[in-house]
Amino acid sequence: MTVKMLPGPKGTRLGGSRRDLQKYGPLGFFKYLASYGDFTTCRMGPFRVYLVNDPNGIQELLVTNRDKVRKNAGDRELLSRFLGNGLLSNDGADHQKQRKLVQPAFHMKRIQAYAETMVAHTEAMLQRWHDGAILDIDQAMMELTLTIVTKTLFNADISEQEVRQVSQALEDIQVNFTIISEQAVPLPRWVPTRANRALEHASKQIDQVVQRVIRERRASGEDTGDLLSMLLLSIDDGNGQGMTDQQVRDEVVTLFLAGHETTANTLTWCSYLLSQAPEVRQRLQAEVDEVLQGRSVTLQDLQKLPYTEMVIKETLRMYPPAYALSARIPTENITVLGQTITPRQAAMVSPYAMHHNPRYWPEPERFDPERFSAEQERARHKYAYIPFGAGSRVCIGNVFAMMEAQLLLATMMQHYDFTLDPTQRVEYDPQITLGVKHGLRVRLAQRQPAEQSLEFAKS
Repeated sequence: MTVKMLPGPKGTRLGGSRRDLQKYGPLGFFKYLASYGDFTTCRMGPFRVYLVNDPNGIQELLVTNRDKVRKNAGDRELLSRFLGNGLLSNDGADHQKQRKLVQPAFHMKRIQAYAETMVAHTEAMLQRWHDGAILDIDQAMMELTLTIVTKTLFNADISEQEVRQVSQALEDIQVNFTIISEQAVPLPRWVPTRANRALEHASKQIDQVVQRVIRERRASGEDTGDLLSMLLLSIDDGNGQGMTDQQVRDEVVTLFLAGHETTANTLTWCSYLLSQAPEVRQRLQAEVDEVLQGRSVTLQDLQKLPYTEMVIKETLRMYPPAYALSARIPTENITVLGQTITPRQAAMVSPYAMHHNPRYWPEPERFDPERFSAEQERARHKYAYIPFGAGSRVCIGNVFAMMEAQLLLATMMQHYDFTLDPTQRVEYDPQITLGVKHGLRVRLAQRQPAEQSLEFAKS
């Protein structure tokens, strides 16, 4: 039984708030819905949807009731068109089983082994940069993180041409997934629309590369120290069996997307924010210079770079790559903040809306890394900050992602400043992840700290 009628837009008789969604776009709509309160409701067609924008409510929905909710079937169907049955599109008992199989690939010792690879590829990229150049930092970060995820997933068994093939396919998937998801009633995958055909073609382009590597690695039986080896070596405690080639393929493609787009977008937004906040940039560079003394950053240095971590966390607050979590459908009546939600209804959480809730984040549009000082973090509700989700579906690669972002940012800021191109328009591009529309052009200014090695410095 519903306890009370929650506030929210009335919408139209037939479409509910679909017109509002089209008018404001995904991010604007979440902020619009949140303007009615921290727990609001609207209709999407005949269905009632709740937006939970309160930390206690988020905890109740995603943690307390985690075994009583499922991801929206429509979202899972769309994701499965190119991810197969990977962790992002899987659900229920199958998701829990598969997560246990994938988890060893993200063991801390495995992740630590990738740190040198991340720094080496970043430094190689910086060697190609030069003082005064105008650079699309968005494209540069996409190429860098794709190179890193390719190396850490496959330990190099891919040519440059295949990397470009996968990169283009991922871009096509983002664009066409967004087109399909915005349809009032997404057409089945077998209907030959332009978006469906493009999505199918992009998936095949990725499979050509991924399935070849899986076949070759399976045949060799070699553990090359990468994530793919761990996936192939994983054994189910219940039946003693490993993953099928299809399961491995689905997880690899999921990791490709999640490990590529999210970190690239985070670093792009971070570059933008730092270009607008010289005092933050200077403090960050002073920390990096003092700790590194001109040498390459290592994994052991990260604990000595707390402000670098604070800058990354604040970027993830303002521009969380996963700006909205898939709607949750109860399998039985559940209670969230005293409100009954039935299996005929849906509840949503938007990290973007939560991270801009002024009740928990004063002046939410202000870039302030100090929000993540140890003192402020201890005082804040755990579920007021959810850039990697929460509960049983929290991002399995969150430690990997944070480590990568910190290492890459420290390396770049050690050697370069970024100034935003004055002709650049900065707009959101909310596709599968939260990117920057039109890219992000910056002017490079090479730094020459006194301690910087002559080997790296350019003439």
